[in-house]
Parts: sequence; structure tokens; C-alpha cells
Amino acid sequence: MSVVDTLVAAVAANPGLTAILVVLLALVFGGYLYLRRIVVNVAQGYDEGRK
Repeated sequence: MSVVDTLVAAVAANPGLTAILVVLLALVFGGYLYLRRIVVNVAQGYDEGRK
């Protein structure tokens, strides 16, 4: 449990840094989902165009 205790202590000591990291992770994950949606829709469009 020392890893969890260390993580909790780090979050408690640096709430601003934690918030920045959470926002950055959300932006990266959201960007991935956005780009994935674009690629899937383009692929579907090409497939429908061939039919």
C-alpha cells in the first residue's frame, strides 16, 4: 500500500499540478477520440462511395 500512500500524499501536496495533469490527460484522451471518430467516418464514407 505504500505506492497508494505515496500517490495520495503527492496529490494532497500538489493539487494544482494534479489538476493540470488531469486536464492534460482529458485533452489527450478527448483528442484521440475526436481523431478516431474522424478516421472512422472517413473510412465509412469511402466504403459507401465505392458501393
